[in-house]
Amino acid sequence: MQVDRIAVALRPRTEWEALDLGFRMAREWWKPIWGVWLALYLPVAAILLFAFENKFHAWIVLWWLKPLFDRAVLHAASRAVFGDECGVVATLKAAREWLRPGLIGALTFGRFDFARSFTIPVSTLEKQTGSAARKRRSALGARARGKAVWLTLVCVHIESIALVSSLVIVSMLEPSAADMVPHDDYGEDFMAAFRDAFTWQTADILHYVFAVSLVEPFYVTAGFALYLNRRTLLEGWDIEVQLRRIEDRLRGTAGAAVLLLAVLLGGLGAWSYAPEPAGAQEQAVAAPREGAASPQQAVSAPPQPQQAQTKKTPQQEIREILAGPDFGSMREVASWRYVGETRKSEPAKPFEFPDALRNFILLLSDFSQALLWVLAVIAILLVLYALRKFLPEPRLRKVAYRPPDTLFGLDVAPETLPEDVAAAAAEAARAGRMREALSLLYRGALSALVHRHEVDLQAGDTEGDCVRAANRALPMEVAAYFGRLVDAWQAAAYAGQLPALAGIERLCGDWTLHFTQRATP
Repeated sequence: MQVDRIAVALRPRTEWEALDLGFRMAREWWKPIWGVWLALYLPVAAILLFAFENKFHAWIVLWWLKPLFDRAVLHAASRAVFGDECGVVATLKAAREWLRPGLIGALTFGRFDFARSFTIPVSTLEKQTGSAARKRRSALGARARGKAVWLTLVCVHIESIALVSSLVIVSMLEPSAADMVPHDDYGEDFMAAFRDAFTWQTADILHYVFAVSLVEPFYVTAGFALYLNRRTLLEGWDIEVQLRRIEDRLRGTAGAAVLLLAVLLGGLGAWSYAPEPAGAQEQAVAAPREGAASPQQAVSAPPQPQQAQTKKTPQQEIREILAGPDFGSMREVASWRYVGETRKSEPAKPFEFPDALRNFILLLSDFSQALLWVLAVIAILLVLYALRKFLPEPRLRKVAYRPPDTLFGLDVAPETLPEDVAAAAAEAARAGRMREALSLLYRGALSALVHRHEVDLQAGDTEGDCVRAANRALPMEVAAYFGRLVDAWQAAAYAGQLPALAGIERLCGDWTLHFTQRATP
């Protein structure tokens, strides 16, 4: 595997993050993954449908051959992850690569491996077999096998849900399902297919093919992502990728560094071999250094024997390193040890209470039991008494509606309004008192709502609550006018935007059409 060409971000992840990465891989490369799956699975399913009269036997064969199709999907996903060609045609041409080794084992004893999607890359991608494959699976699954088993259980349940959902939806859309008329061998309803579990029809196999094709590629890619994450943690793939990227960045500057080093070495060599004056050479020959040996002595002196060094084997060096303090470990082991026979002692005579004391204890026990029952009843009554305020009060009769006299600080009592609200508002507007005109119209409308139409408004309601209540209780045109009036009032009261005289006159004219001149209680 060329780790530097990998198409996913390598970093240490948790097992659940790795599973999520596998689902993302399936969505990213869905064309080659589902293309390979459908190109192999659908023809085999069609052949089995024609080969078996009882479609239940076809389902058994399809279920048993799942590891075969999973290998093809894994091959396509692995090529996509490592940047190679992963199309349908390329995967089918490379069938020898993903069919062996380990296919026989995957279809026999390995068929019931609950971590199949996590362990299948060991034989398909790493080409491990026998004891080497078992050791490799054990090393990889030290901390991740449990998550792979959970992945299998979850995918089995999702596949079952997809199968049942497909059956239910199709049965609901069939015209005969509404009349409950028996069709084929299903019986009275769509659940009869499950009651007769060993006699399947063609429709059952089609639903199963749909459910498996929907879930199985996700299952394979999630297990493969869990496998990649485990190898990243064990082998440091993320560190290797970063080191290779650093090497690529430094490779461009390597030539310049070598050239500079060669120039420096050449300059040093030329300086060290510079010629000396002749007088200095003669003096050096005539007067050798004190303590230096003469040429004759140097020739006649026998060479000093060097101490022989024994070469250690790699196994010995490994043992010495492991025996060092850095790799030392201690552990406490508790075990059973036979200490010999013990002297058998005579069984002690059991203690017996006197009859009077035993009767008193029984009486005290009965009294305590009765007291506990009384205390339990009292506790239940106290709890019910404490919860009485949380229980809804029964309404035996309808409470008479009592309209409020004030809303939002505005007096909406009918007696506080003029006889003709619209005329009074128009007169105030012509006098330049726009805010007073809007206040009269707004108060008159609120008074008509709560007194004449009996719209349930409370003192704490907002303008928006009033508009919503009017929309529910009033006709459409009246509610629309009330909404326009509330908007004009809010703009004047909160934003200081007073409407023009013509706008207020239109509001006064519409007010007369939709509300009475004076609301009565």
